Amino acid sequence: MYVCSAGSQCKQTEIVVASGSVAVLPCIVHSPSAYSTAVYWKRKKTVWRRDKSGLEFRPVGQASRSHCPLPNFGKGDYSLHIEGVRDEDAGMYHCVVEGTRWDTVQVILRVIKVSFTPVNVMEGEKVQMTCIITPQPPKHIAVKWQLNGSLMRTATTSQTHTLYHVSQREAGNWSCLIQYNDAQAKASALLQVKGVMLPKESHAVVYGEVGSSVTLPCIFSDGLFVNSSSWERVSSQTGSPASLPSTFRNTLGHAAGEWSVKWDQSAHIMSVREADKGTYRCSGQMEGASGRRLTVERHIHLVTAQVSQSSRSDNVVLTCDLSNASQVTDYEWLRSTYDINATQTLTSVQKSRSNSLTILNAEVKDQEGWVCRYYEQQRLLGNVTFHMQMMSGLAREKEPVSGKKAAMVLGLAFLLLLVLLILLQIYKNHRRRKMIMQYPAMETIVHRAANERERRDRCKKSEEGLSNAHDGDLKQGAL
Repeated sequence: MYVCSAGSQCKQTEIVVASGSVAVLPCIVHSPSAYSTAVYWKRKKTVWRRDKSGLEFRPVGQASRSHCPLPNFGKGDYSLHIEGVRDEDAGMYHCVVEGTRWDTVQVILRVIKVSFTPVNVMEGEKVQMTCIITPQPPKHIAVKWQLNGSLMRTATTSQTHTLYHVSQREAGNWSCLIQYNDAQAKASALLQVKGVMLPKESHAVVYGEVGSSVTLPCIFSDGLFVNSSSWERVSSQTGSPASLPSTFRNTLGHAAGEWSVKWDQSAHIMSVREADKGTYRCSGQMEGASGRRLTVERHIHLVTAQVSQSSRSDNVVLTCDLSNASQVTDYEWLRSTYDINATQTLTSVQKSRSNSLTILNAEVKDQEGWVCRYYEQQRLLGNVTFHMQMMSGLAREKEPVSGKKAAMVLGLAFLLLLVLLILLQIYKNHRRRKMIMQYPAMETIVHRAANERERRDRCKKSEEGLSNAHDGDLKQGAL
């Protein structure tokens, strides 16, 4: 081992690097003969060496993760680069530069990482996270914790942090930040909590427009075996199970997609009614790789939304009605129009805390619709549409039946009258035949009389025709 002694210049520094990253161990020596120097990097044994002839040496049988960039030598920079730092790379390093004099740099490499105990954790269990520093500094180090980049408030600044009842809210990227002497570092690791991935909260709110379909999400995480799962509606009065809507459908089995490994137990209400509002519960019993079993559940509160209409003097009032508006802070009304290419255009008309919009009857147009959006601060919660057909009826509250409907009614009346006349004629013919069939001889006499009458009429017409022709010949002869 090289030590600092008289006649040599000795420097010592310390760096802290996150596990898996690239460590740069500094060794800056300003030598007048930089290209004719020998460089030795050692820890317990030689890590990297280059003699004055330019030959490089590395340990035999090890992958080359360490190197010194040669172009930097001309600047007096002999820093060692270690790719993919591991715990075993931590410790004291010596950089010896042999030129016109001996220059020695001592570098202490500390490697930090975040670990979880247990590694696989399920909802409701206890998990301990530790900021491991190798080698451990001789004095206490203040540690700060971040979750997905946001600083967490913890009771202590120790290297361990415990979550006693972990939930999906604690799942994500955990980072520990340390500052030791002049060294600063940050290490991160992903904490995956097995259970219901969506929704993450135990109580979630879903907004559904009356008349449309809505999805109640319930997706379990991968790597778990769901022994059983169920959906039920919870009574708001007693908390006991209640009957599900008639259009309620749940997805049983694997999520769509060949490569998906998440179990999707989401439910769908195909056509939302106002009476469908309330709380629904999705529950399932899971079994992890270690054999632990745990029952998890989610309560999903369905809020129904619709636009109601009313009249006030010469105005039309639209109201955005929600079955539970406790989370809503603002409402926005937009006018929906379509051009000749059926392209929709939305124009914001009003944004306020009021859920009502007043429109003059004169401003109501057939080609318009209205959209009500509701927000929680700046976050859009949902929207509901007021259809154009409804607007047309609203503008003409007591308008008579349209021409198309009137024509249809008249046509049906004429057809009915024609059918009645045909039936009446059939009935008369039937009555006459029935009366005649009672007297067969009379029927024969009547038939002969009718035939004789027809014969006489034909003869009379023939004689008249011959007489007219004879008179015409006489007139021509006289001329």
